[in-house]
Amino acid sequence: MKRKPNLLSGDYQDKMNRKELLLNIISSAEAAIIFVSTIFIEEIISGKYGIAASLVYMVFAAVLYGMSLISVNKKTWLLKWGLSIPFSFIVISYFHITNYSVRALNWVFPDYGTPSAGGKFADMILLLIYSAMCLICGLISLFIKLKDHDGLKRLIFIITSFFAALIICVVLILERQFPTYEYIVSHI
Repeated sequence: MKRKPNLLSGDYQDKMNRKELLLNIISSAEAAIIFVSTIFIEEIISGKYGIAASLVYMVFAAVLYGMSLISVNKKTWLLKWGLSIPFSFIVISYFHITNYSVRALNWVFPDYGTPSAGGKFADMILLLIYSAMCLICGLISLFIKLKDHDGLKRLIFIITSFFAALIICVVLILERQFPTYEYIVSHI
């Protein structure tokens, strides 16, 4: 009588681990995109629609951030969170290099110039509020157990991937609408 091959051994296990590792890396990148991009998109929303709309968006983004960190165990959660830190530096570098914040403010408020001390202070308060929301959602995701719910894991991954891609598209489309940094500096 032939013995059935163990599906969880050898090459199959390696492929499964590589696939899970790749999905965890993608989820980490999504967490970074969601977290960092919201900081800059929030400025546009609060300028156009007010603080209330900005807070609603920040709550939504914090929930997405928490969803991107949901894992099968605490080690995987820590891996995702830890990998999101270097990805965050990459995303914030893009915003810094393109002078996104200054250009966004000058798009919302023509001839605004550069942010004032009061504007930077208000942005810092909103950043602290948003960071606290993400911390709470991230800690909640630490205690959600998804070991036996493959369909739910897949759905969460699809949702976070969709919104991360949508955020990237919004950031790039908006960036094309902004005045150039050189134009802003020359008119100060």
